[in-house]
Amino acid sequence: MKKFLILAMSALMVFACGKKSSEKNSAVEKSNTQTQVVGKTYKIGVTQFMTHPSLDLVKKGFEKAFEEAGIKADFDEKNANGEVTTANLIASNYKADKKDLVFGIATPSAQALANNITDIPVLFSAVTDPAVAKILNKNVTGTSDKLENVGEQLDILLKLKPGVKKIGVLYNTSEQNSIVQVEEIKKQAQAKHLEVVVQGVTNFGELAQATKNLVASTDALYLPTDNLVVSSISLIASEAINAKKPVVSSENSSVELGALFTMGLDYYELGKRTGEMAIEILKGKPVSDIPFETSKKMKLYVNEDTAKALGIDVKNPALANAEIIKKK
Repeated sequence: MKKFLILAMSALMVFACGKKSSEKNSAVEKSNTQTQVVGKTYKIGVTQFMTHPSLDLVKKGFEKAFEEAGIKADFDEKNANGEVTTANLIASNYKADKKDLVFGIATPSAQALANNITDIPVLFSAVTDPAVAKILNKNVTGTSDKLENVGEQLDILLKLKPGVKKIGVLYNTSEQNSIVQVEEIKKQAQAKHLEVVVQGVTNFGELAQATKNLVASTDALYLPTDNLVVSSISLIASEAINAKKPVVSSENSSVELGALFTMGLDYYELGKRTGEMAIEILKGKPVSDIPFETSKKMKLYVNEDTAKALGIDVKNPALANAEIIKKK
């Protein structure tokens, strides 16, 4: 019996020592991984489809996440300048350069990365519908800027301008991102007995005349988060203000540049959240364990100068709790 007790206690001691050793090794491995993440400089490819305020904010937010986390990164930033061919070339170069991770801002750039790269983590942001864009591969995740509040935006418009019967929608016909939004705008407008006049464009040269046509034939404009259109918001807003027609936008940078209002999202925060997801991946979390996210944080913004030009009181109950901003 005594011999049995000695053997049992010996076994327990061996087990305990083994467990402590295992826990110690696990802690060391975890510490080493964390040291590698913090100490290493990662090669990150950042491709942006074109320059405009919202996409610029996404990039700033993404890079800020790395700064706040103390993660060193060599950001190789490229801009496709609105050209799909260029976006694909950028993606091919990132693949050849064996980046640790790549980030596509806006649908065309995200599509270029997803279509060209399968062995590197791909992050995206400012993509309205990733499923429709066909970018949700096993190595792809990110954040969507899809807005599900078109009906609410139209309600605000009708409270501010009860006489609105016909709204104009301007968009780039080659952007899948915009086509999805236009269909939603049509659906929501029909439910409110509003007529929709759609004007498609394919390049900057067509924007000025298309805007004139819409402003002349409608009571208000509703702009989706279209890269081509948003990059020309100053021109569009100016034309509409001169004609005393309100412009409803889908993001706050357009309001800063002259649109009347939006109940939109913060693109800086959207980019920052994408950066946080990227850091999780660099620390070892599988991309497949991080589903893409759609921002639910909406805020009402109104341009005080534009409202005044249109004869709208910013103290209107429809604009309650709105952030009042001035045109740049």
